[in-house]
Amino acid sequence: MLLSLQLLLVMVCWTQASDFFSTQGGYFYGTFTSFPKNTFVNGSALMTHRAMVNTRVCYNGSTLFCFNSNCDYSNFSVGTVDEESTGEWCQMETILIIPGITYKNDDILVIAYTVGNWVEGIKNTISSWGTVVLLDQRNRSDIGKENSSPQSTIIPVVRVPSNCQRKLDLLMFDPDGDEVKCRYGKPLQLPPECNPCNPPSVLNLSTSCSLSFSPTDSSNEGAYAVQVLMEDFPRENITMTGINGTETKITPNDILSRVPVQFVLLVDPAVPSCTEGDFLPKFLPPTPANRAQLYTPVNKALEISISAEAQSSTISELLFSGPYNTIQSKTGPAQFTLRWTPSERQDGESQPFCFVVQALSKETKYHSDLRCVSVTVRNGAPASASAFVLVVGSFISALILPFPSI
Repeated sequence: MLLSLQLLLVMVCWTQASDFFSTQGGYFYGTFTSFPKNTFVNGSALMTHRAMVNTRVCYNGSTLFCFNSNCDYSNFSVGTVDEESTGEWCQMETILIIPGITYKNDDILVIAYTVGNWVEGIKNTISSWGTVVLLDQRNRSDIGKENSSPQSTIIPVVRVPSNCQRKLDLLMFDPDGDEVKCRYGKPLQLPPECNPCNPPSVLNLSTSCSLSFSPTDSSNEGAYAVQVLMEDFPRENITMTGINGTETKITPNDILSRVPVQFVLLVDPAVPSCTEGDFLPKFLPPTPANRAQLYTPVNKALEISISAEAQSSTISELLFSGPYNTIQSKTGPAQFTLRWTPSERQDGESQPFCFVVQALSKETKYHSDLRCVSVTVRNGAPASASAFVLVVGSFISALILPFPSI
């Protein structure tokens, strides 16, 4: 059966006043997520699209160009998420809320992002960036609404020492409970999923969205462009209904959406010790476990408390990715808090947060492992939960929920 498919070519232009690193210029998208909101009488939904833009200097404006489509939108906003203290990078979040009427005749939407440069000197010979987002906009029989993409985010630059075994477990939460898988982008697609798509030779990617780094020779030290695509699949056979009433059967082998996760892996010179808590910061309680799911009601501040230690280096800062209205504070030596208050408009949404703690030894920077959590905003408590966690300081209760097994 022939589906209605629409292609959007999107170019987001940023005026660069300085380089991404000290001698490099460019910017790239980190992640993209999509979430359906209010449903209209014609069956379409108000869609919220979020994208993380990574560059060296933060800007307050951008220009959006759409081709072969009506590019109307009801709301477009940009805000700064976080900046590395030495000016190494800045991350901004863009939020685009699109009325369902814009795409009312399209079953599947493909958005191609293009026109941008990675940082120079990338070891896996990638200079320009591009990525593709695929969104199935039909109504799902199992949940009675349109599909949400997997929710993920990541900081622009992740550091690993060349002589240490490290593992990066990407956040892969899906609001609809779908199975989420990861793979590297492929160039021989139309439009191309990346340009070029050379995977980093120093990383192994599993379908469960884990990236493994093994000790490597000093000749492999440097920056690598990581271009991962995250896809969700239904766990059972479902029926997708288009805006014109056409029904299509979907199996667990069929992709519902495809979104990018992109960042720079910086392989640093060898560290004197790979033991966490020595040079490399080690997380301590009450830091949430990686991939934990938190719950919070609207208009109530959620506090994520983070603590770490490092005996042979000095912990300098917390680096995070999340909603741009998140407030970061330092509450003590190597202790930090992320505070975020969801609005009524965000009721029912899921927001991803990822963070690392950065430490210094002289001028050398070290990162902790990557921690990520997903926060579900809901006025009513979920039907089941495995545990309650009391957020110290604000006395606001949050729920930690299990992720679907992958």
